[in-house]
Amino acid sequence: MKVYIDRATGEDHISDAFEYEEIYEGAVLKVKCKWGKYSDNEDVQLAGANPSAEDGDDDGAGDETKERRLDIVHHFKAKECEYMDKKGFKAWLTDPDNMGRWKEYVKENTLEDKPNASDEDVAAAFKAWKMQLNQFAKFILQNWGNVMVFQDSKEDLDGAKCFYIGDEDGDHMYYVVGFYRCEKC
Repeated sequence: MKVYIDRATGEDHISDAFEYEEIYEGAVLKVKCKWGKYSDNEDVQLAGANPSAEDGDDDGAGDETKERRLDIVHHFKAKECEYMDKKGFKAWLTDPDNMGRWKEYVKENTLEDKPNASDEDVAAAFKAWKMQLNQFAKFILQNWGNVMVFQDSKEDLDGAKCFYIGDEDGDHMYYVVGFYRCEKC
């Protein structure tokens, strides 16, 4: 299994256990998600687990109220970035500190794939990545009325953001691959 870990916070944001496709020339993951009812104290049930073999209360959360959430948001304990509006999103994208940090992330990803990459290779990779990020940003802005922005539970301002869009194509989360390192478990 592959797990995508936020380079800024070290938190898991997504795994290949969820159905996904690479878009924008591999710069973004489009991950299928679905709405469900979850409680904060509910354990994540992994495929193949046998609840009857577990110790404890068999009737789950009991009287606890369940909230409507996206499965990915629940499983990875993401929090909505209620402070990020359309203007804030544009500022986040163009912030020089973010751009510098993202350039380092793309460099790290490039060197992981090609350890002998030259400075020119790294610069070209960042330029290509930035072009795809701009295309993705246009897509997000065009759909802003249907967008929800999430981050991990650490709520670190430098941490990666992921984007939910629900439309006629279904419910999907979008992850900018350059913000993550991928580890195989």
